Amino acid sequence: MRKKAQKTRYACISLVLAALFILSFVHQADANAGVPYRAIDQVIEEQMKMGKIPGMSVVVVNKDQVLYQKGFGYGDRKKNQSIKENTLFEIGSTSKAFTALAILDLQRQGKIDIDEPVSSYIPGFFPTFHGVPQRITVDQLMHHTSGIPFQSIALIQPDASQDALKKTVNQLKSLELNRKPGSSFEYATINYDVLGLIIENTSGQSYEGYMKGLFRRLHLDHTEAGRLGMKNSESSAGFKIQFLAPHVYQAPEYRGNTPAGYIVMNSKDVSTWLQYQLKDSVLSQFVKDSRNLTVNVPEEGENVYYNAGWYIENKSHHIQALFHAGSNPNYSSFFLVQPEEGLAIGVLANMNSSYTEQTARLIAKTVTGNNEPQEETSDPFQFIDKLSLMMTLLFIILQIVSILRFMKWRQRMQRGAVVKRQMTLGVWLKSTCWVLLFVCVLSFPMILSQVAFNGLPWKMIFVWGPSSLIELTISYYMFFVWFCTIGLIKGLTMTSTAGKRGLEDDRQTDFRHSSL
Repeated sequence: MRKKAQKTRYACISLVLAALFILSFVHQADANAGVPYRAIDQVIEEQMKMGKIPGMSVVVVNKDQVLYQKGFGYGDRKKNQSIKENTLFEIGSTSKAFTALAILDLQRQGKIDIDEPVSSYIPGFFPTFHGVPQRITVDQLMHHTSGIPFQSIALIQPDASQDALKKTVNQLKSLELNRKPGSSFEYATINYDVLGLIIENTSGQSYEGYMKGLFRRLHLDHTEAGRLGMKNSESSAGFKIQFLAPHVYQAPEYRGNTPAGYIVMNSKDVSTWLQYQLKDSVLSQFVKDSRNLTVNVPEEGENVYYNAGWYIENKSHHIQALFHAGSNPNYSSFFLVQPEEGLAIGVLANMNSSYTEQTARLIAKTVTGNNEPQEETSDPFQFIDKLSLMMTLLFIILQIVSILRFMKWRQRMQRGAVVKRQMTLGVWLKSTCWVLLFVCVLSFPMILSQVAFNGLPWKMIFVWGPSSLIELTISYYMFFVWFCTIGLIKGLTMTSTAGKRGLEDDRQTDFRHSSL
């Protein structure tokens, strides 16, 4: 009887557990019933095609669960590697929010006061404005109101050494600022590298070491700071556009820029991170505090502010959205948090593309049923790549034509039809013009970098821009160096009298043949 009673008890327990499992499954299905999976798939596939993006990983969450998570495309065709939820990506500037959280964590521990000057934590840190040393606070770094210019990104050099972060920041100690600290917004990625060095100096650990502990506390078990995380077998290769197609590109290592742009994670951890923002985390509470919404970002809209690694859209004292894009030479990301809808979206891509942002915003509209038209984006890298392709082909054609004409001229010279000129004033002036043209040819790329690329050096542009820019540069210099050199040589020669007579005979012969 006792055995029968035990069997009956076990059977009841089994039935109850089974019922609970079924109910939880039904609840999960009901919760996800409103998620338009196929429509989201279609949005992602269309945007990847338009952006020529090889691989993308996307996650959509609410406070309590993951509503959608899926990988698309490939991370490495040679290895037959498809994108999955555990595929690792560099996330670019969306890393900044993690660095800001670490600063707030150290403030909670009493090791940092964000209203104190940076020089309290980095001795000798006194950039100047109009030659006068300035007091920049930690808080101003978090707002991008330090006055450090955008072009300071060019100071970040390829470097994998352990002291790369310190070397990057030390370059700023006597830098001339663009504006007075605290006066207005100017995005400068290096602000967050300075924060990274503050984290090192106040914690007594390396930035990577401190962040690893922070990640584990947040249950971000597959998130790392720095390129070392990309040596995992589950990481995706990075790509750049070259002549209308994506190609694998191994970017230099910028360890001195890790706090601002080189956190590595997968979409599983992105979902945990975004849910952390939706649940009024320490970071999101700080970001949403109206006392911290003091810095407007005009280019993003009159109701958009910046603080602690997030752009904040605030209308009528209500936070509409937190968002941030991330771009590295061969990866990109976009995180979007909409607190009122209780929705957050993360997009990771293995190519630097503006289509990550458009993908996230279109998914948000699809999930919420928002029918307002989305402003179409355009990818500047695709435009530059197409222009580079056309110009490279043009220079190659012109080079071939020029070489053929030179060969013909050389034959005439060998026949004595072309002789040297006497060095008259006119010949000297003509030669000087060719030399001046050559100088202009050499100077034009430097002028172009100032006008089209905000004064960034070509060394950096070649790393970040389409690979086809290198081929364009080579064909540009080859053609114009050849063109100016041949022009100068021809300017020192002239057609002899006999040569003119022979040339006229050749023309008459050609005319007779064409008439016949």
